[in-house]
Amino acid sequence: MQILRQDLRYAFRQLRKNPGFALTAILTLALGIGATTAVFSVAYGVLIDPFPYKDVHTLATPKLCSSEWPRCFWNVYSPEQFNEIVQKTDIFSGVTASTISDVALTGGSEPQRLRGNYITPNTFNVLGVQPILGRGTTNDDVLPGHGEVALLSYRYWQAHFGGNPSVLGRVLDFNGHPRTIIGVMPPRFLWRGGDVYLPIDMTNSKAVEGQRYFALVGRLKPNVTDAQAVAELQPVFNDLAKAEPDHFPKNLHLGIMPFDQMFQSGLASTLYLLLGSVFVLLLIACVNVSSLLLARAVNREHEFVVRSAIGASRFRLVRYALTESLLLVLVAMPLALAFAYAGLQATLRIVPTETIPDEAVVTMNVPVLLVSIGVALLTVIIFGLAPAWHSANPRLAAALSSVRSSGSRMQRRLLSGFVVTEIALSLALLMLAGLMVRSLINVESIPVPFLPDHTLIMRIPLTQQRYPMPDSRIRFYRELLDRIRAVPGVRTATPDTTVPFLGFFGVPVQIAGKAHDKRNVSLHLVNPEYLAMSGRHVLQGHFIDTREIADASHEAVITENFARRYFSGENALGRVVHLPELNPDGPDKLKDDAFMIVGVINDMPMFPGFSEEPPHIFLPYTVAPIMNTLLISTDLPAEDLTNPVRQVIYSIDKDQPIVDAMSLRQMLDMYGYAEPRFALALFGTFAAAALLLSLVGIYGVLSFITSQRTQEIGIRMALGANRANVMWMVLRQACLLGLLGVAAGLPLAFFAGRFAKSELVHTSQYDPVALIVAICVLPLLAVAGTYLPARRAAAIDPVKALRAE
Repeated sequence: MQILRQDLRYAFRQLRKNPGFALTAILTLALGIGATTAVFSVAYGVLIDPFPYKDVHTLATPKLCSSEWPRCFWNVYSPEQFNEIVQKTDIFSGVTASTISDVALTGGSEPQRLRGNYITPNTFNVLGVQPILGRGTTNDDVLPGHGEVALLSYRYWQAHFGGNPSVLGRVLDFNGHPRTIIGVMPPRFLWRGGDVYLPIDMTNSKAVEGQRYFALVGRLKPNVTDAQAVAELQPVFNDLAKAEPDHFPKNLHLGIMPFDQMFQSGLASTLYLLLGSVFVLLLIACVNVSSLLLARAVNREHEFVVRSAIGASRFRLVRYALTESLLLVLVAMPLALAFAYAGLQATLRIVPTETIPDEAVVTMNVPVLLVSIGVALLTVIIFGLAPAWHSANPRLAAALSSVRSSGSRMQRRLLSGFVVTEIALSLALLMLAGLMVRSLINVESIPVPFLPDHTLIMRIPLTQQRYPMPDSRIRFYRELLDRIRAVPGVRTATPDTTVPFLGFFGVPVQIAGKAHDKRNVSLHLVNPEYLAMSGRHVLQGHFIDTREIADASHEAVITENFARRYFSGENALGRVVHLPELNPDGPDKLKDDAFMIVGVINDMPMFPGFSEEPPHIFLPYTVAPIMNTLLISTDLPAEDLTNPVRQVIYSIDKDQPIVDAMSLRQMLDMYGYAEPRFALALFGTFAAAALLLSLVGIYGVLSFITSQRTQEIGIRMALGANRANVMWMVLRQACLLGLLGVAAGLPLAFFAGRFAKSELVHTSQYDPVALIVAICVLPLLAVAGTYLPARRAAAIDPVKALRAE
């Protein structure tokens, strides 16, 4: 320990004598370690520990696989199917059902829309989490005659009740049902993002509380294997598939899907790619510092020879060199943690909405700090080995001569190798950034079929409890549309089933005489104004008109790609299509699911997140009023009309909640362009940092190599070489190293593109533009990093150079 203290004190004095070197090395390490810590903080919260439930690895759901699907999925089940699975299998110690649905909270000054989670009473026991206030649910809470109850999420309790414990026992109206609040869940418990948890009795009926399909999550019994689970589940699902063949694929194969795969973050693939990228950035930082330390060690060769001559062993010299490296890391760590905190906060501000689990907590916690310390110690080994190896093997003859050492040929090659390595690694990150730029350009260049800044969108979920019959919903929308058109600044308005360009309300189509096609088409329930608002034009026949709206006619308009898919270019007018799954249950059930095609319009562009542009079919909204979206075309900026339109809706129904009221531009920024912009921001930052570190490394190494060639340059100039010759000699070396770095980095760039394939939109992983730009930038970077050393070399006085030691 005494020797270690001596080494630390001496290393500190040496770094204080060389503030430029010390500052560069410390900032480089802080950037590499800080970026790694920030990205790992996100990865830990989102991928490693995103859920607060007890023994998450024992929570699972049946996994459905088929040759018809590109991958396996989990499913949702009707109440009868759920009960059959529970009763006929014995692999779970407990099974819970849940489903998410809009819930209207009324009785206050303004109606609220909550994210409701309908759950079975055993949910909290199965998940292993209990309320922090009040009690959990029991089977008695759903018995007939027992008053209905509910629990609040901690987030909603704090936001709307100020954390007041007196909320227990209060009766609130959810969807017109009075429910007593019996508990508040812990801060991190946000099961499926619910604001309120509503226990229900899973009876064998078509729907429970208006909900028809539920997710199943069970806790596996100890020692249950996949083979046992499949053996029990397969016959049950075979029976379910026989009873409802349209709901299950052919060649159905079962398995078990763990909970963390079931609700995996939408950022998972991006985060894995980010972890790889930040490791590359850390490696560049280590190589950078290693090259600076090695150049410094070559310059201090005389010192190490003297140390060796007076008795220092090789182990002692290696230990001193590694101590100096450790000191650099220790000084860099506080700055690295500051960088990590700032980077984490910046990252969280640009994380796309609804892409990470609601329960995930992303912060710099103890595991993250331990990993950060581990990364720091790893960097000591990575960047300290080469300088330590050189320090333990000083060249006696060169050190004892009066000539300044320029290092052995192997050492010079190693320094050049560091430069090549930095350029090669930078090429991989620059290629990733280029691919993200290309993807973002492709995403934002796709034409939007509505005017984003002059289209106001809001969801108006009409519940079955408040509007049980189709006629009541039709009356609501007729009155609403008439009143909204009278609002100053409004051009026109139409209902629809979903948000245009971004949303998809899928239904299967059947056509007489043709094989059943299980692929869905996008259904729209609209009025005649939709055509002008969307910028489409009629190719054949006519669009939906006022007569068809008034008569609720079974007539339909389709897009070109609909006609191509189902009629192979034949005339589609007059043909009949069937929509068997349009309102199959309840009071809205259609007596006739046949619709005659009366018009064809040009295709509707869709957001590139869809694998293909789906066909679209348009019906009069009065046929089946299940739409819940309102589209308003405006003369003014759309955001300016949000409050006037709200007041119109409240004047019709003061208890009707309004959801996601914003312009189409805001929706595009929030849900459409956010992910590619997020990827570009992070990968672009990494690429810029890699270029900066490479520039510093190239400058430092080439400056050192050039300074060590002072006498050689003096001799060349004495023999007639001019300044241009000297500059070209130095720049030529930089160009050569740049080209070697590009050649070494090409395989890495292709490798990086391959891993980024899932993140790209309409962009090849081998995009030539991104690759050419990256290849051109790096040799220019090498020249830029060498320009100042080359100018200094060209300005050397030959007489002074010949006298230099």
